[in-house]
Amino acid sequence: MKNFLFLHVLLFLLTLSVFPQQYLAGTIWELTEEKEQKPLAGAMLQWMGTGVGATTGLDGKFSIERVTNTDRLIVRYPTYQNDTITVDKNKTTLDVIMSTPSMLDAVVVLARRSGAYVSVKPILTTVITTDGLRKAACCNLSESFDNTVAVDVEYSDAISGAKQISMLGLAGVYSQILLENTPYIRLLSNQFGLGFVPGTWMESISISKGISSVTNGYEAITGQINVEYKKPETSNEKLFLNLFGSTMGKGEFNLNSRIGVKENLSTMFLLHTEGQFAKMDMNHDNFRDVPQNYQINAMNRWDYAKPGKFEGRTMVSYLWEDRVGGTMNYTPKAINNSDSVWGLNIKTNKVNVITKNGFLLKGYHESIGTILSFTYHDDRSIFGRRTYDATQVSGYANVLYSNKFGKKERSKVTAGASFQVDHLSDLLWHGEMTIQEVKRPNPRLEIVPGIFTEYSYSIDEKLVVMPGFRLDYNTLYDELFWTPRLHVKWQPYMNTSLRLSGGKGYRTSNVIAENTSLLVSNRKFVELEKLNPEIAYNAGISWVQSFMMKGGRSNFALDYYYTNFENQTVIDVDSDPHYVYISNLYGKSTSHSVQAELTIFPFTRFEMIVAYRYNRVWQTNSDGDYLAKALVSPHKAVLNLNYSTKFDKWKFNMTLQYNSSMRLPNTESNPVEFRLGNYSPDYFILNAQVTKKFRQLEVYVGGENLLNYKQKKPILSANDPYSEYFDASIIYAPINGIMGYAGLRFTLK
Repeated sequence: MKNFLFLHVLLFLLTLSVFPQQYLAGTIWELTEEKEQKPLAGAMLQWMGTGVGATTGLDGKFSIERVTNTDRLIVRYPTYQNDTITVDKNKTTLDVIMSTPSMLDAVVVLARRSGAYVSVKPILTTVITTDGLRKAACCNLSESFDNTVAVDVEYSDAISGAKQISMLGLAGVYSQILLENTPYIRLLSNQFGLGFVPGTWMESISISKGISSVTNGYEAITGQINVEYKKPETSNEKLFLNLFGSTMGKGEFNLNSRIGVKENLSTMFLLHTEGQFAKMDMNHDNFRDVPQNYQINAMNRWDYAKPGKFEGRTMVSYLWEDRVGGTMNYTPKAINNSDSVWGLNIKTNKVNVITKNGFLLKGYHESIGTILSFTYHDDRSIFGRRTYDATQVSGYANVLYSNKFGKKERSKVTAGASFQVDHLSDLLWHGEMTIQEVKRPNPRLEIVPGIFTEYSYSIDEKLVVMPGFRLDYNTLYDELFWTPRLHVKWQPYMNTSLRLSGGKGYRTSNVIAENTSLLVSNRKFVELEKLNPEIAYNAGISWVQSFMMKGGRSNFALDYYYTNFENQTVIDVDSDPHYVYISNLYGKSTSHSVQAELTIFPFTRFEMIVAYRYNRVWQTNSDGDYLAKALVSPHKAVLNLNYSTKFDKWKFNMTLQYNSSMRLPNTESNPVEFRLGNYSPDYFILNAQVTKKFRQLEVYVGGENLLNYKQKKPILSANDPYSEYFDASIIYAPINGIMGYAGLRFTLK
């Protein structure tokens, strides 16, 4: 009832806040390959140095309030480079054409499509656009980072097919993965959640390194990845179909459809299905090279708005997946008592509901936003003779108030309150249960209410200082979490940007849920003590320099980040190859990360990216030894080449990755035949793709791991999977050879 009354009072206040204003109206167009002008939906316009903005509708039209302190209008669209137009103060209409330099009518904005660009935000953020996502097969989020060194993606083991990310050399659990600024992949989703985000649903991916804003919580320590899905009011896809098939026996079908219900109300249906149908054993170790995996993933979203007053988005999704791996003779429905049969079977059901609503109180200066989400996630898992059953029920709420004020609206305050509740019930069971197996409290309830505030001071986007602070109470530890953070951006020259960041972060570890890859071994889990919250500090500095070349605007970026843990959950796989020792940190745990990236356009329609990353990650294990973190590659380099013919009729993409030697977990106490070396060899990975575009159809053909590099002996004791030496969790390189694929995309606009 209180919420109901609050909403009515808020709507009443909204009606009182409407005052006559002067507006600039017009249309944003894009030029098709047939040289036809089509309205561009979802383009964003903003007066430079202010919070006054607008978004084009499905017809490409916009209406934006005029301001008195600037005449420079910024035009943004995810697949075009930002541009700025000087608008005469007496002008009331404006047409903008996003095109090549062949159009002379109206105001022409010269722009190029790019696979990725650096955002103007005070937090260093790289945005991967739709074009960037299509440079590879990109079946899901885990396959979207091949062209960057900022995010490492590797298989977590040799059996389950799960892929894990890392940023700044630290596990992906220290990075926050959001869906449209809502916490999304966490707890039970950490192991397989990257595969739950279909590539054809994504509009863009924003990658920010280091400490993030306090408005999204205290968990993001090493980075944040925000995924934007396609939206009915901005997508130009009335109907989109994608068919994909690979030489590994995988098939995929995707369907997106957009329906405009009425003015300012639209809906979109998204469907993703995939199947790994073939059962393959190319290295002849009697284990499936990839698990047989079947997935159905569906979403319906509704976007609604009342221009200048209110807008909202609601998304409802359901996912079902059945994953089967292990020895070639394993059958989930059969009784597998033989010592030669080892099976993996994970059945997942997941439901997500997210609703976001924003209310404008005084033009574009003052607003209230609300984010609500609900997650139900159920896993039923078999790992050999172990079973792991887990159910997660989570709720999240975030209310934000934002206001711009002061001279030229240079000051902005965002304040609010959040509430996170996680109910996790999980049980790891073995037929011969011992006291050494981890027994977590069952169920575990964690409730975290919090408040936060963030202040931003900006001088014409040349200087932005953004301190933030939040205070949360965690019922699981009965502790207050104090989280200070600071971001500074300075633009001393037009094409030069310097950024500084620093702050603190916390995290609750969920040992089994976040380390199911270790269950594909016969290691025993030993929790040495009650675990405390993880606490870390992160600081970073970056420099971005832009410059013009014949083919377009290029840039060079250099950054350094340092992470230091005050406490960390140590997952020790070094002290004994038959055990996993779990404890708090007694000693040091640090990460140093340096990255350099050069993106150039030497001539028209040719893009080259050269990037290098160095990570130095060390940690004290449970024996007190300070060692380089196992399975972390110190050096990585990427060369990405992209060329397209006129009007993108043909597109060619090639990516070469170099991964340096890395330290491997200690296996010296094993018999000789079950040992690995102290370090892995270094290796190269080559991927390539060719795309042919027709009027409404794209056909693409490509290959991954074209150099055919494969890890030798990915599974220890594969012929005796119930011996104490069996271990499939030590993976440092691909276990599959060359994979070819082909597909087609059909778009009805």
